[in-house]
Amino acid sequence: MSEREIQITQFLADAGWDEANRHKLPGDASTRRYEKMSMGSKKAILMDAPKGAEAPSEPEGATPEMRAKLGYNALARLAGPNPEAFAAIAKELKMRGFSAPAIMAQDQDLGFMLLEDLGSDLFARVLEDDPTKELQLYKAAIDTLGAIYRSSFPAKMHSGAKEWRVRDYDRYALQAEADLFLDWFGADFDREISDKARKNWYAIWDKLLPLLDKHPKGLALRDFHAENLFWLPRRQSVARVGLIDFQDGLFAHPAYDLVSLLEDARRDVALELQAPLIKRFCDKAGLKYDDDFKAAYAVMGAQRNAKILGIFVRLAKRDGKLHYRDLIPRVAQHFIRDLSHPALAELKKWVEQNLPETFTRHPQIKTAMVMAAGHGTRMRPLTNDRSKAMVDVGGRPLIGHMLDRLKEGDVEQAIVNVHAHADHLENYLNTRTVEPAIKISDERDQLLETGGGLVKALPLLGKNPVFICNIDAVWQENRPVLAAMMKVWDAAKMDDLLLLAPIDQTLGYHGKGDFTLEDDGRIKRREGDSAPYVYAGVQIARLEPAKAFKIEPFSRNKMWDVSLSKGRAFGVVLDGFWMHVGDPRAREEAEARLNV
Repeated sequence: MSEREIQITQFLADAGWDEANRHKLPGDASTRRYEKMSMGSKKAILMDAPKGAEAPSEPEGATPEMRAKLGYNALARLAGPNPEAFAAIAKELKMRGFSAPAIMAQDQDLGFMLLEDLGSDLFARVLEDDPTKELQLYKAAIDTLGAIYRSSFPAKMHSGAKEWRVRDYDRYALQAEADLFLDWFGADFDREISDKARKNWYAIWDKLLPLLDKHPKGLALRDFHAENLFWLPRRQSVARVGLIDFQDGLFAHPAYDLVSLLEDARRDVALELQAPLIKRFCDKAGLKYDDDFKAAYAVMGAQRNAKILGIFVRLAKRDGKLHYRDLIPRVAQHFIRDLSHPALAELKKWVEQNLPETFTRHPQIKTAMVMAAGHGTRMRPLTNDRSKAMVDVGGRPLIGHMLDRLKEGDVEQAIVNVHAHADHLENYLNTRTVEPAIKISDERDQLLETGGGLVKALPLLGKNPVFICNIDAVWQENRPVLAAMMKVWDAAKMDDLLLLAPIDQTLGYHGKGDFTLEDDGRIKRREGDSAPYVYAGVQIARLEPAKAFKIEPFSRNKMWDVSLSKGRAFGVVLDGFWMHVGDPRAREEAEARLNV
């Protein structure tokens, strides 16, 4: 037994919890760890925050220069190895009626606390089980934020004999956090920011940060999001929202926690809800929802998301917590939206010039091309009176399967090309009332095949990378396929990213395989008698290379030959089972599997 474990055992014994069952909880980005405790009907949470595990926090009276020498915790005004910060803020929150966890026992010198267990109904978990509660929960969170802002908190707080002073979120802390974008996120692209560019970066923030001075500061908990909020519906008013992870709280612009909530790194908040929720916060907080607040919100969003992009790369590269890379695409999209505010035009231009990969490396792909124009000759007689896209499989036409997959992947617009039985197909598409929105690329006059069809549709597809989907691809997945592809996609080095299925995990395919997959993710065409992977009918593609081709009938294989020759064709393996529904027998087999 380690010395730390001996100390924990003694702490629990002194608190009367030595016979409790202990269950470790998953770790987060901090050095703290947590355990669920149960003893009969009694429950608690053990917080273990070892004093020596983090760099020191800012000492009283430290200058910015002293803070810089002490390290990031002091410069960014993080609590660091000071559990009294959590205890003191928790006490003040509870005194005002907020649901911070009660502290049942503590040893601040060793860094142990026994906390009230707020349950398991984190906002994120509740919404995963029942997405229809999103508006209800977010309104409650907004009301809690507004009430916290309206409350008066002292700078000096106490817990027992310990004192903690809540600092201001000053320009040095804000700048130090934003600089993580340069030092970690930028370095992830092997970008070395020149002294001149760095100087311009600071000058831009010197203009932006004063926009935050137009509103009085309030207590910001600093990590106010769906993974740190508990739904406690049996409690009343603002107490229905349980609060944790607030030890780094500072006095900050009121938009800071609002951004943390609505521009969540771990889940998407419906975009159509965000403006009404921001207005609701302003109403609850007694603020004007005007241009000044909108500009401040954008500045806070850009600062916070720049910080998070840097932190997530740091956690992955320095600390080996690779799963944080999976969250980067969402944060990058938040950052890009923040930069679209007119007040941030100069910052956006700086990013475009110095770190353009921010806009291309981690896209959320919102447009797809669905190849639905073919005759479906091998599917006859089922296609005698309809296109292959309209052949029913498991109660839905093939195109319904694909459009539903695109909806699950948050694709907002699908371009569908039509030729055979085009009127019948369009009539069906017109009946759909859910995303993605449909636009038609009309090939009634001439069937252009997959390559020519893509070239013809270019004016409808926009400039950004798109999904390209074959109509006869149906699959069962262990994890979301389109999301997995977006995590791999890198426009800086890829022209084509193909979804591949292992041959032994397919139905309806009788060939010898299409591609081999290299260790670095690049693909090569089959050489010899067989290859382990078949193209599974979905890819992500950059559209720029397609502009070199004419509108005429040809296969997309011709485009792939170009990207293969340049080493810019990559593959990602389907985690699931793939069905090529290309003939009546395959349709019957697919229906049998889908109905299992």
